[in-house]
Amino acid sequence: MAGHAAVPGRSTRPAEPAGPGTPAGRTGPRHAATVRRRQVIVPVVLGLVYGYYAAFLARDAGAVTGLNFGFGMLCAAVFAGLCFLLGRTQRAMIPLVRAAAYGALTGVAVGFLHSLADNTVLDATIIGLAVGAGMAAATFYIFYTRE
Repeated sequence: MAGHAAVPGRSTRPAEPAGPGTPAGRTGPRHAATVRRRQVIVPVVLGLVYGYYAAFLARDAGAVTGLNFGFGMLCAAVFAGLCFLLGRTQRAMIPLVRAAAYGALTGVAVGFLHSLADNTVLDATIIGLAVGAGMAAATFYIFYTRE
């Protein structure tokens, strides 16, 4: 009686040449354009979400004003710029420094948002340090195990 397992097939496609450290199928201008788009789109989207939330917290249940909108756009631009800068320079860093940079960016961002919610500076500092340390530990684990 024959088994029901699938017999491995052979592909008729020729193998694509891959560069050093690049899996097959991920080379060429099309892949490079996708990566470049992601390097810009992800920080912009993160910045817009962060800026919107910062403006929401700063408004304190009042009416939306131009000052709130400007504050949100300023926060969005700064956060998106820092995310873009970290994304562009992360390959030049060793995993420990890269993890510390991600932890610092996340901790400062969360601490700032926590301070906008009318909490004390000590509360915002403790929350920022805790979130930053957690992010640094998580990203160090990810970077260390994948390199």
